[in-house]
Amino acid sequence: MRPVARVVDLSVPIYEGMPVDDLGPKFWVRLSHAASRPLYQYTQSREGRVFLTTDHVGTHLDGPLRFDPQGLSVERLPLDRVIRPARLLDLRGVARGQAISAAELERAGKDLQAHDAAVLWTGHDRHLASPDYFWHRPRLGMDGAEWLVRRRAGVVAADFPGLGPPSDDRYEVKRALHRGGCLTVEQLTGLAALAGARWHLAACPLRIRGTPGSLVRAAALVDFAAREVVDLSLDIYPGMTALGGAVPTFWSRASHELTAFFYKNELSYQTTSMLLSEHAGTHIDSPYHFDPDGAAIEAMPLDGLLARARMLDLTAKRPLEGIGPDDLDAALRRLGEPIEPGDAAVVWTEHSRNYERPDYTHHRPFITADGAAWLAARRPGLVATDLVGLDEPIDHVTPVHNCLLRAGIPQLQVLTNLARLAGREAYVAAFPLKLVGGTGSPLRAFAVLA
Repeated sequence: MRPVARVVDLSVPIYEGMPVDDLGPKFWVRLSHAASRPLYQYTQSREGRVFLTTDHVGTHLDGPLRFDPQGLSVERLPLDRVIRPARLLDLRGVARGQAISAAELERAGKDLQAHDAAVLWTGHDRHLASPDYFWHRPRLGMDGAEWLVRRRAGVVAADFPGLGPPSDDRYEVKRALHRGGCLTVEQLTGLAALAGARWHLAACPLRIRGTPGSLVRAAALVDFAAREVVDLSLDIYPGMTALGGAVPTFWSRASHELTAFFYKNELSYQTTSMLLSEHAGTHIDSPYHFDPDGAAIEAMPLDGLLARARMLDLTAKRPLEGIGPDDLDAALRRLGEPIEPGDAAVVWTEHSRNYERPDYTHHRPFITADGAAWLAARRPGLVATDLVGLDEPIDHVTPVHNCLLRAGIPQLQVLTNLARLAGREAYVAAFPLKLVGGTGSPLRAFAVLA
């Protein structure tokens, strides 16, 4: 039985020119559909992008390292810290410019339990396009922050930015929450859809090593019931290998050392800038990557990206061996269950153990063109794998990408821990960053064992 009744998107879109109170994202097209058509002799096309951002753009999470130089960076946060039972605190009576007090939280949050996600619902997301969205907004008062700490909230999430007063460059309110053990999530949207529901907040950060925060695709998992959650994602790190040479790069924009100096060692914080590829590390390819008429990332419904796993054991395949229809037929017979439309067809090779090898991207098994057609014929909701690239490394025509994506089937790549799903009733979740026009997206993929 599916362990989630429905998935509700709670994230604002990410695009160049979006409302920000700092440095906004910048996107570059590395290769466009128009420019690639001549390369493919006008038989097909592809598009891919890189983007520059900070870790505090749009819907995002602040981790322990944000305000504590000894705190955990986001890739070290276990998923049970960022997938929490949620309590929707109806604070829509708080006007823009007013503080949320402990008394108002007490009235709205009587059922808040220790380690829950306290979700502050003010309706401020209606003003996202307003020029004063960041400055004329509700704010959490210090007594409200102290109330949440006393109630031992695990996450404090809000549909407004900043949490504390807009003028507070010391981040006193967020600092108080983090000292009390709370993670913080900002700029949620669409909370009205959850009134009266029983749900978990999923705000899973990217596994970027050493970063204090992360853009997230926040989602509500309604009627969530899981025996176990398994992290399927690998780290993004300096010097990693990546297809096409688009190696992610990131650096401290404001380090603890620098900010401590300017604040006379009274406090410090850290912010990271990053240049990311849409197709490096654990990531998903949208149909638009190879189909100019296909769905881009922001158009892919999240509910379809939590899919039942059908494990195809190809672990006997060696590097540079193709996975064709006969191999897939044999794996399906061993599984003893069919792949139904909408399932996640999981091609499991154990290639993830080679992730930090310099030849990871090209010394690997691959799916043949006929194998891709075999998968597409079963109409899965996505193809998930611990491989990268999927096509034969020397085949620049990339027939597997072309076949699957033009059939509207996303590709979830660079997974790990797939052995933990074998023989279990498992569901794969792949919630990409809400990149407008996205050909793909890095993400924090996970599995839910029902």
